[in-house]
Amino acid sequence: MPGIDRTGPPREPGRGISKLRRLAGRRVHPMLLTAVGLALVPLLVANDYYMTVASLALIYIVIGSAFNLLYGYLGMLSFAQVAFLGIGGYTTSWFTMHTQLWQPLAFLAAGLVAAGSAAVIGVATVRLTEGAFAIITLSFTLLCALIAAEWSSVTGGRQGVFGLPPPSIEVGSLTLTADTPRNYYILLAIFAWLALLLMRSVIVSRTGRILIAIRDHEPLAKAQGYATHQFKFWLFVLCAAITGIAGALHTFRLTAIDPSIFDFYLMQAMLIIVILGGAGTYWPVVISAVVFAVLPEALRTADDARLVIYGVLLVAGLLFVPQGLGGLVRDRRTSRRIAEIEGSRR
Repeated sequence: MPGIDRTGPPREPGRGISKLRRLAGRRVHPMLLTAVGLALVPLLVANDYYMTVASLALIYIVIGSAFNLLYGYLGMLSFAQVAFLGIGGYTTSWFTMHTQLWQPLAFLAAGLVAAGSAAVIGVATVRLTEGAFAIITLSFTLLCALIAAEWSSVTGGRQGVFGLPPPSIEVGSLTLTADTPRNYYILLAIFAWLALLLMRSVIVSRTGRILIAIRDHEPLAKAQGYATHQFKFWLFVLCAAITGIAGALHTFRLTAIDPSIFDFYLMQAMLIIVILGGAGTYWPVVISAVVFAVLPEALRTADDARLVIYGVLLVAGLLFVPQGLGGLVRDRRTSRRIAEIEGSRR
């Protein structure tokens, strides 16, 4: 009687190799790489000045990415982002100086008040045309600057508020006091990573695809049954909340706040970061924010020519790479894909 073969079917000789190739071909999640990169900075950088520049880069990354989410992915040109930045700074400053509120809640209040302000002006403005929306948000920012200069009992008037204490977060036995550039960087890195994770989750989700559809052709998106005004409203509120908390962290990094926080330099910074990075792209805008933070410091040795050099670089970028870094990468990837498809048909 023949015996039973218990050895099973013969193994494919290349099966193990193909499995290794599949494992090697898997990409590491970009947010994991971001977390590793943020964690390595305080370990590799010992100079407090460079840590301060790194902290500024994190602020630019957050506010630039929030503006990109609103303008690049939805097509809403909002000049109110700098207003939300200032509202967040003044809110946390007031709670810290006049109440005994737990500091993490004071920073959370910055986002809530900024989001509430966005909700008030967004109820009507998101239904307007792009030009009208831009003008109203610009007027709102100018109004916030005027209130900050004149409402002395709350904002300190034109003199502002000085001597803000370093943020201190206590969770159980763990205490993080941002009293040094390194500790402040750690606090900012945690917030920046969480903010990037939240914004990227929106972009890669079904909501992100709907936002792009609204940007490209809003009437068609409406015809498909999407409530476009609701998407605009809630994204406007979300970006305001993120920018408000970033404004609070930026204010306490400077240990002072005055009406100059509503200066349009920060609005220009957001625009330049998104334009050079590529509106509607994610990681290129993050890279652009880092470059924008580092480049002025690298050119500080040529102080007289610094603005001229920076302007030349900006104009050159707009002339030769009008779609930004992200647009250039996207076009090359598309061209390569088309070439591969045409080559496979031959």
